[in-house]
Amino acid sequence: MDRAQDDPTGLPASAATLYRAALGPSGAGAYLPVIARFEERGRSAMVWNTRAALGQLAWLVYWRLWDAVLAQAGLALAAVAALGWLWMRAEGVPTGIQVGLTVSAVVLWCALPGLWGMAFLHRGLRDRVATAVEEADSFQEAVQRLERSALAWAFAGRVAAAAVLLVVVLLAGVVWQRWRPPVVDEVQVQRPVRPPLQPASAPAAVSPAEAAPTEVAPAAPAPEPPVQPPVPAVVAVSAEPAAAPAPPPAEPVLRPRPRGFGVNVGMFAREANAERARSLLVDAGLPVLEDPIESARGPLTRVRVGPFERREQAEQAAAKVRALGLEARVYAP
Repeated sequence: MDRAQDDPTGLPASAATLYRAALGPSGAGAYLPVIARFEERGRSAMVWNTRAALGQLAWLVYWRLWDAVLAQAGLALAAVAALGWLWMRAEGVPTGIQVGLTVSAVVLWCALPGLWGMAFLHRGLRDRVATAVEEADSFQEAVQRLERSALAWAFAGRVAAAAVLLVVVLLAGVVWQRWRPPVVDEVQVQRPVRPPLQPASAPAAVSPAEAAPTEVAPAAPAPEPPVQPPVPAVVAVSAEPAAAPAPPPAEPVLRPRPRGFGVNVGMFAREANAERARSLLVDAGLPVLEDPIESARGPLTRVRVGPFERREQAEQAAAKVRALGLEARVYAP
């Protein structure tokens, strides 16, 4: 190759031409200066690339970096498996720690292609350029091979990148639905108003008209002393006995948690929804437990499946519950 430093990037003119042909018109302006620095140093280095960090697998697929695609996909599967165990199996781990580890895994997954994406691209371009030069009979033919390859992949690469991005988003939604805890029906239920206690009835007041006065006849007049006026005597009327106070309404009794492993299906504010879930579970041959509970939103019905002696049985039951379209979380005794 010609070593004359006549290219603005500092690369030899022949190397710059080959890299431009491999990158295409849109990629040459953004990435050729970085590739030139790598060539000057003789090795790749860690350089931040926002497009690679945000594009992830889509960016790697667009530039046909298949080794990096496989590595990043394997890392993603391992991270999802570890986080799934953390959210579904790890008992007693605080929610704050679960959220922190999940955010850390997502940041790391984005940081790896963001920091090393340019190094992957440099290595891939060098391999393509070397292959084109070896297979071509002349320098111009090698350039044409690289240009045709970049132009043919431009549209197909965009379609493949968009498809990969869509698959990642859909899988993220599925994972979120699996990890999301059961949600009570979004219905505003008013707490039933307890009837006020009836006070004991007070003794009935007796009016003077209702009283049965008994008049005493005046004594026979005597010549002396003067006659005194008669005094009416009132007979007291007894009141009816006081009524007993009404007993307070009985509080709902919570059944104790059954021993063994089980599956929480959800808490329902509507009795019809709880009955529908119970019917689905019974039709599937699953043992169903129902508990009435009180909450700040009013009376709820908790539906569970179990109990089971082993976790494996609870996991199999949870899979059947999810197949019915219901939420399922395994709990330990």
